[in-house]
Amino acid sequence: MTAPLNAALKRIENESNTVKITGLRDDVERILRKNHFLGEYGYDDLHDTNQTTLPHECFGLSQSKEFSGYLDRHLARKEIPKMSDGLVRRFRQSILEMFQNCATHSSTKSGVFVCGQFYPHNNRLKLTISDGGIGIRTNVRRVAGGKISSVDAIKWALQEGNTTKTGNEPGGFGLKLLQEFVELNQGKVQIVSRYGYYEFDGKRQKFEKMDGDLRGTTVNLEINTNDKRSYALKSELASKDIF
Repeated sequence: MTAPLNAALKRIENESNTVKITGLRDDVERILRKNHFLGEYGYDDLHDTNQTTLPHECFGLSQSKEFSGYLDRHLARKEIPKMSDGLVRRFRQSILEMFQNCATHSSTKSGVFVCGQFYPHNNRLKLTISDGGIGIRTNVRRVAGGKISSVDAIKWALQEGNTTKTGNEPGGFGLKLLQEFVELNQGKVQIVSRYGYYEFDGKRQKFEKMDGDLRGTTVNLEINTNDKRSYALKSELASKDIF
């Protein structure tokens, strides 16, 4: 949650405010120092001995290459289900597409925030990407017209072929491959933008209207690390290998 939290805090700072973080519970402070979130708020970082954190970082809108490097460093973990080399490239490319869409369409002034956490007792690894920009609804209204709601805007954006891109800009969410993986892996994908909430847990999709307005767009990917299967792209399998 530090990714959407910092997106909100930076928007507050950009409005000529000063942000200080005080009064944290000891256990909360410890983990937020380990993942480097509190470093820019005057706290010293702590070494993550157990290596459960995927560090909190902010990337500029033109730093796709740097974000790709982040994925290479922090998703090459033994807890991630085994994937073929081809699928690893496609998997990370799909996550990179989500970053690129945040960077291209959010109109944020603060960059794109990312953070993650491995929960060994729950067999889950979570990665969250967040911006504090204008949100999906505003972009979809520009293309589709009308007063489309936040929920309907997410539905529109998830439909294959729909895009708010112009020229050579990336479109769509790039979620198709991730949704297919989540379905097999029994993980989860969540998207929050303004008043809209979307969740896919591998079995069903859920759309809800939230009571509060979360500015920008946040995407959360949850991977089931108790999955002992190996995965590959269908295109990598010869016909003799398919039973």
